Amino acid sequence: MVRSKRKVIQDPSSLSGKPLSETLTPSPLKFQEEGWVTSPDLTREGLPFVPEVMYKLTTFLLGNPNKNSTHLFRADILFDSEGRLKTPQEKESSFAQNQNTDADIQDVGPVPAAGVSDFDLTRSVVRRFIPRNPQLDRALEQTCHFYSGSVKDTFDGKQNDEEPKLERLLFVYTPHISSKDDLPWYHPLLRSLAFLYDFKRDSTAIDTKEATGLGSLSIHFLPFSGLEEPIPTRLERTLQALIATQIRLARSTRSSDTPEGGNYNPTKDNVLPQHLIQNTYSRLKIKYGSYLCENWVEETDPSKHVFEDLAITAFLIELWRSMYGVAPEAEKDSKSSEDSKHEFPGFVDVACGNGVLVYILIMEGYEGWGFDARRRKTWSIFPQSVQDCLKESIYVPKPFVDTMVARGESDALDIGVSTHTGIFPKDTFIISNHADELTVWTPLMAALSQPESPLPFLAIPCCSHSLSGARFRYPPPKIGRKNRHTADEEVEQNPQPASGDLKALRASKMEEKTDAGMLKSMYGSLTAKTMSIAEEVGYEVEKTLLRIPSTRNMGVIGGRLQVQQRWNKSHKEAAEEEHGDVVDDVMMVVQRECLREGGIEAAARIWIERAKGLNKGQGKGNHHGKSE
Repeated sequence: MVRSKRKVIQDPSSLSGKPLSETLTPSPLKFQEEGWVTSPDLTREGLPFVPEVMYKLTTFLLGNPNKNSTHLFRADILFDSEGRLKTPQEKESSFAQNQNTDADIQDVGPVPAAGVSDFDLTRSVVRRFIPRNPQLDRALEQTCHFYSGSVKDTFDGKQNDEEPKLERLLFVYTPHISSKDDLPWYHPLLRSLAFLYDFKRDSTAIDTKEATGLGSLSIHFLPFSGLEEPIPTRLERTLQALIATQIRLARSTRSSDTPEGGNYNPTKDNVLPQHLIQNTYSRLKIKYGSYLCENWVEETDPSKHVFEDLAITAFLIELWRSMYGVAPEAEKDSKSSEDSKHEFPGFVDVACGNGVLVYILIMEGYEGWGFDARRRKTWSIFPQSVQDCLKESIYVPKPFVDTMVARGESDALDIGVSTHTGIFPKDTFIISNHADELTVWTPLMAALSQPESPLPFLAIPCCSHSLSGARFRYPPPKIGRKNRHTADEEVEQNPQPASGDLKALRASKMEEKTDAGMLKSMYGSLTAKTMSIAEEVGYEVEKTLLRIPSTRNMGVIGGRLQVQQRWNKSHKEAAEEEHGDVVDDVMMVVQRECLREGGIEAAARIWIERAKGLNKGQGKGNHHGKSE
């Protein structure tokens, strides 16, 4: 079930060094069904986690088995006796009304719960494993039963009422199969698997949420052949990896009150349901992945660029479905729905780079185009109809163009190649995918294109630049800062821990994964700056972690909610709405942000000189960003 990318580090003092088969003993748990076994090598003692943490972690992992297995995307919840975890249909209905609600989820009930002496059944959940490669692995249903129990310590056969109880949690996982041949490769070759967590609180503890104590985690399982056959090496490694991963994740699990569990991230899957994006990604990967990798003509690694752009395309397809009610061409042909009755307003991919994103979107039936400062080799492998939609052009911001024209220096704008001011047709959706210098400009160009109703956009920040195009690290945003109309001051970012020890460094890295910690990083500060500027010019901005194979995976979405609201109104009603003076707001931002370069004119000259350098061509080693 698990082939973890991380090396599993075991505690030598807790392992016998013998093969697992030689250490197996009958499980002390009194299951109704005989044959359950365990091993001292599958037990970890002295754990500091309170039972609430292990419960929350188990809840989180029910929907995220990918934390244990790289061969799985996720698990769809089919049934939860407590109703806390949502099914795919419930997730879709909780998002925008244009969302697709045709999830193919059958009503699957849990397998009967086995009785376990001294334990009470408290919850039952049914999930369906969704493999990353549906062509190789099939989906599988599995039931997880939650049990709880408690016992008093005994001495000479008598209970010691003065000592705190031993609190017990038991989680039993049973696949819905009739024989072991029905198990897919990613699932352990077992009839059932159970995690037992025993915890004894300190006798002085009063507040259970803050209580301390020691616990032990053990794995118990029901093999197909009992103890007659040796445990396969792969299964032994899987069981060891499972318990190691459980402990590793418990260290970062919050004892929160969220239904999704303690590892829930509020900026992940907060705009679109996870399953819709991943299902679309699987389809796109099968359709385009092999062709693009086999025909790749760039010197870069195709696996990195191709699958990242496939994942972004999947997100855009589902985003546009929620915004406009449009579906990809394949769905329009296969079924008649409201999706086919809406028109997509078109897209532009600024700094489109290798053009893969433009290629897939056009092939999927979405009208649009892209441009970049340099033509890429990859463009040649696309159909001519797609190549015609990829333009070699350099972006020169309209405020810079207007400034140079006003000063009578129009000739300075002649850089020897086509230029574009970022003014796009009405309602065009702007894609700014790792566009570097264009990132912070994205909400500004979107607002200037259509001031009465600024264009929607998706920006995925990467390298940090100021409005002049020069590299610049924005300072972390000041929480609660009232005056945003001053230029940012350069501050130290990504500071090293003062103590210099590994523990402090590890704590620093863990903090970066939190929302507050991310804002202190260069990338987090750039993301926050992009959002802040968008809000200043009137956008309702959303932030979401994209499921893409990149560390630069934060998506900033502007105008999605406004588009959905307009789509439900007549064009006349939308036109009659009051809009602030967006152009003035944009120019105020531009003037403020260009102060560090000496004003708009100085920033314009810096941008133009950089553009001329791009046109002349630079050595391979000098191409730092996608837009270059």
